[in-house]
Amino acid sequence: MATKVLLVTASYEVRDHLGHVLSESDGFELAASVPDSPGVMTALDRHPDVGLIVIDEAADDGRGHALTRSVGMAVPLIGIVMVVEAHNPAEMSTAMAAAMDVGARSVIARNAGLEEVLSRFEAVAAWSAVAQAAVSAERSGGRSGRVVAVAGAKGGVGTSVLALLLARAGRTGDTTLVDLDVGAGDLTAYSGVRTRRSIVDLAGVEGEITGRMLRETTYEVPGGIRLLPAPADGERGEEITAAAVRSVLSGLRFESDLAVLDVGTHLDEARATALEFADRVLLVSTPDLPSLRSARRALAQWERLAIRQSASVELVLNRRTPKDEITPQLAERIVERPVAFTVPDGGAPFAAAINTATLLESPTPVHKAVAEVGAAAIREEAGATPSDTPDGPTEVETLVAASSRRAGRRDRKTGERAEPAEKGRKDRPATRSGARDAGQATVEMPVFITIALLTILLCVQGIGWASGLLAARAAAQEGARTVGVAGYPEGDAGADERVAQVERRVRDDVRDRLPDAMRDTVRDSDITISSDEVSVRVTVRTILPGVDLSASSTAPVYSER
Repeated sequence: MATKVLLVTASYEVRDHLGHVLSESDGFELAASVPDSPGVMTALDRHPDVGLIVIDEAADDGRGHALTRSVGMAVPLIGIVMVVEAHNPAEMSTAMAAAMDVGARSVIARNAGLEEVLSRFEAVAAWSAVAQAAVSAERSGGRSGRVVAVAGAKGGVGTSVLALLLARAGRTGDTTLVDLDVGAGDLTAYSGVRTRRSIVDLAGVEGEITGRMLRETTYEVPGGIRLLPAPADGERGEEITAAAVRSVLSGLRFESDLAVLDVGTHLDEARATALEFADRVLLVSTPDLPSLRSARRALAQWERLAIRQSASVELVLNRRTPKDEITPQLAERIVERPVAFTVPDGGAPFAAAINTATLLESPTPVHKAVAEVGAAAIREEAGATPSDTPDGPTEVETLVAASSRRAGRRDRKTGERAEPAEKGRKDRPATRSGARDAGQATVEMPVFITIALLTILLCVQGIGWASGLLAARAAAQEGARTVGVAGYPEGDAGADERVAQVERRVRDDVRDRLPDAMRDTVRDSDITISSDEVSVRVTVRTILPGVDLSASSTAPVYSER
């Protein structure tokens, strides 16, 4: 993936030169360009994935060094490269020393070539990546324990139950379940344990949390996991700070192989910290519009507040049944995120297990679903990613449907029996519906084919136009180089004759740079030449009758005299 670059300069020449350099590189991408210091932090907020900052020493009205010092203090792990005015090695050495004093990692001259710029950028970007990796390793205490946060799109979607079952399904060693829904945590009730201590007891020792403290605060629950509960008095949840959560997570990474966090639905500073520092975040929703809209709003809010990018959040569809009107595909379009996996509705057996606090001891089809597909979302396997939900019901959902049918037959045997004719009456409308669907597909097929062909034609035409634009750009740059070398005489005797000679030479170079198919279609009027820039317009062949397309490009002239 390309490293994103933030450029800070008010100079058109520097912006254009580095823009051309970055456009020819596969490893770097220009994320934004700002002229002065007020725009730097705004750009960093909008592009939190920036990996390199390039600052012109003349930026901010000549206060580029002061700007570099302030930016370096704000984001010390992002490498900074300064653009300096240097014409010889002695001046470059002096500029390097001054730049290093204010926190820059390297310098480049204003007229530096492609290879020099990319080599300096690659070295600084590599340093930044190593520094960020070292800080991340120190933050996790050198332990490879993973942290998975489970959040709910809205209340009542089953966030706590799913977090409990995920911890049970993903246990391979030391597994800890943390109830961060400090205002209304229910994990103690679901686990069937009585507690006296809670996560609030660790708030006063932030920064000094040890493994012994965690063991004394957590409780063993059935299923081979340990629970760090929420306080029984919800108002005490205000004692949990972001620093306390960060300290608890660091301790859990060192003491546990897996930590599952139930962060609930509401967002505060402590739970925002948990979402930010978790290795994976699961957002739980049910297949209904209010819940899915809440999920979309939550993702947008996390991204606006720079808590979590929506691309790094996995959507979980809970309590799914074959009769749901909203399919996983429709849910993906509503939330604008793929569904990582689905969990079927457990029905009466699952509700009974919840009401009797035997959820960890009573196996149900929901347990099987989480064990089969939910555990894949939290296990650390090289290259393993949760697969998208298929169009039809999964194997687990089929098992749930079969279990429901068997339960229905047992009820009818003990109570009222359904007549066989009823099944026949239910099957006949389904057959007619299938025939209508097949007829509709036959009618819509020619429309789909026509749309597909038009799309292909437009794509081909777009590729042709893009090729013309690239050719015009290369030709304009060639002409600009010719003007820069030959010069553009103005204002003296005989200038008109020399101008005509230069323009003939430029036009010849421009045509030589164009492909054979475009060379003959370019007239002299299509090539505009001045002392500042060269513009070239080419005619692009079209496959659509009656449509004429052209592409033009302008290149600035840099004098080499």
